[in-house]
Amino acid sequence: MLKRESARDWMKAHIAHSLPGRLRLVVPGLEYIQAERRELATELAGIAGVRRARVNVPTAGVLLEYDPARLDAPSMLDRANLVIQKYAMTVYRSRHANRQEDAGELSMPVSALAKRLAVNAGAMALGNFALPGSAAQGTLGRFTSVQALASLGLSAPIAKSAWAGLRWDHRPNADFLTVTSIVASLLLGNANSALMILALSDMAELMTAYTIEKTRSSIKQMLSVEDGSVWRVNADGSLDRVPIQAARAGDLIEAHTGEKLAVDGTVRSGSAVVDQSAITGEFVPAERHAGDPVFAGTVVKNGNIRVEAQKVGDQTVVSRIVDMVEASELKKAPIQRYADRFSNYLVPLNFLLSLAVGLVTRDAQKALKMLVIDYSCGIKLSTATAFSAAINAAVKQGILIKGGAYIEQMSEANTVLLDKTGTVTEGKPKVVSAQVLTDDMDERRVLALAMAAEETSSHPLAGAILAYGMEQGIDIPAHGEVVTEVARGSRTTVDGRTVRVGNLKYMRENGVAAGRALPDPGGSIANYVGVDENIVGVLFAVDSPRENVRRAVNSLRYDGVGDIELLTGDLEAQAALVAELVGADGYQAQLLPEQKAEAVLKLQTHGNGVVMVGDGINDAPALAYADVGISLGGKSTDIAIETSDVVISRDDPMMIYALRRLSRETMRIVQQNFAMVIGINTVGLILGASSGISVMMSALMHNMSTILVVANSLRLMFFPPIDG
Repeated sequence: MLKRESARDWMKAHIAHSLPGRLRLVVPGLEYIQAERRELATELAGIAGVRRARVNVPTAGVLLEYDPARLDAPSMLDRANLVIQKYAMTVYRSRHANRQEDAGELSMPVSALAKRLAVNAGAMALGNFALPGSAAQGTLGRFTSVQALASLGLSAPIAKSAWAGLRWDHRPNADFLTVTSIVASLLLGNANSALMILALSDMAELMTAYTIEKTRSSIKQMLSVEDGSVWRVNADGSLDRVPIQAARAGDLIEAHTGEKLAVDGTVRSGSAVVDQSAITGEFVPAERHAGDPVFAGTVVKNGNIRVEAQKVGDQTVVSRIVDMVEASELKKAPIQRYADRFSNYLVPLNFLLSLAVGLVTRDAQKALKMLVIDYSCGIKLSTATAFSAAINAAVKQGILIKGGAYIEQMSEANTVLLDKTGTVTEGKPKVVSAQVLTDDMDERRVLALAMAAEETSSHPLAGAILAYGMEQGIDIPAHGEVVTEVARGSRTTVDGRTVRVGNLKYMRENGVAAGRALPDPGGSIANYVGVDENIVGVLFAVDSPRENVRRAVNSLRYDGVGDIELLTGDLEAQAALVAELVGADGYQAQLLPEQKAEAVLKLQTHGNGVVMVGDGINDAPALAYADVGISLGGKSTDIAIETSDVVISRDDPMMIYALRRLSRETMRIVQQNFAMVIGINTVGLILGASSGISVMMSALMHNMSTILVVANSLRLMFFPPIDG
């Protein structure tokens, strides 16, 4: 119905003009490679058979002169595209770096529109029943009746918008058409029709404003969480618990076992095991000592540290997200921008129709009906109300969408990239099997000794071993004091023998060796159990996939997503294991944050609509570069939430499919809205020109189409949540 812009293939050349030996190409993305234009021209000139190449950035054109005896136009185009495509990554980086959203118009608040409707109804009642015929007679009387004066007063804001359209855009807009129809109605003595036009228009606007305000309210409620507090160290060494907002750069902040760090900074004293899975993508906690950096969003699993704050969050993440949400109402989807342009182009059509009908019929009433009925208002609301209602429905399910553009892009995406740790997986290990390496013990005995050495440890792997043992119904034997060695393992004594549990480095440092070949851990984490100088067994732990991940992957694939891949900074063996467990099409392992972003850009340059799902700082560049970046889970880091286009507060991967389903339904309703507006208004124009229906009836038909569009869009506010 509306031709929509493609956001892909920015560096694919198209033939604009062709002569033997001369080819002019158009490449839309040239505007983004101003600095590389000479390099591109040189490379194009280096193609065998090309005599001269010229790149014109302002016109997005490439002129090639070549030997027609060696090349024809299609061959020349193919070879030129091979060279031009080398710059696709540069174009996409530039586009993402400079991406700006169009500004839109915010409607009047619900209270103001309600007052306008009350004034309208009062003027209608007063003019028709209390003071009928009180105005002067003749032309002047047509503008001094109660209804006429109310119409002119209520039209003032619309007239201001109409004047702005003429002044800045140099063309009439939908408001200009409305003002013209009201003035024409008054000139023809139809003051009640003028009020009816305004009343129906305000009613449609009221429904739209209600949708937007309801969405804002839901978003703010979703984000109204406590920002938390921190322990600040005073000059005398005492501690004060203060809100995060009170922390300043340079403050010394103390963090204890189990607490979440609220600042970025450097450790000044103490040591701790810190869970950095949200930042590095590795779910095994890291040791942090004096001089090491730490980040907000990480959790102290064991130990106490004092951190010198360097970044304190810019009044916390919640205020930044609320600001972005307010701004997101101005972010229009491509279909919205085209609907606005399309509707503006239709305004002159109404004036031409009015003039033509007036000249042919010599009937001013019929000419007026051509002004009363227009497409533009309904077409604009077809998209705006649908996207606003969809955002509201999403918020009720714990999904924050930062603009209508991402709904459209989510509905069209064909590729989904998933971060592994904390997104696809739970971010906490589970022991899944054990292997005994001695003939003197069985699995239950090895596991009992391991539980003894880990009983008081707060390390996630210790918790996994204890949970596995309890599932097996194993009792922990009497043992001595448990000594934990950070980032290595722990030890204790059982029946006078030293028992150690930890990584292979820990075993070798203490002279503990195996009497037989150690098993390959594959994609799991090996926890070695040593008794005195011998390794007696190995416990294998994995970071288990979240519940519903495989179901979400299958649902997305069934819904038309052709490629679902895993991106992770973890080791290849672990990535391969998880990819197989969740049914992903492929995986890329040991990626740095910038390499994840490169993976996104590479897919985009091949024309794919890419959705990236992550939860950590290491995902932020990829989230920003993707067509739709989704931050999944309540533990997502501040930067991941800020960088992403969609924030899902629940730790349920099925919410990704719920978002896809809602997006596709929204676009279906937008198409329904277009059909209703064009269909009803076209019938209205035909009846207005060929029959004797009144101006008021024409206004009713036009505004009823607008109200129907808004009502159809409001159905999205009751979109049923998915059964997780």
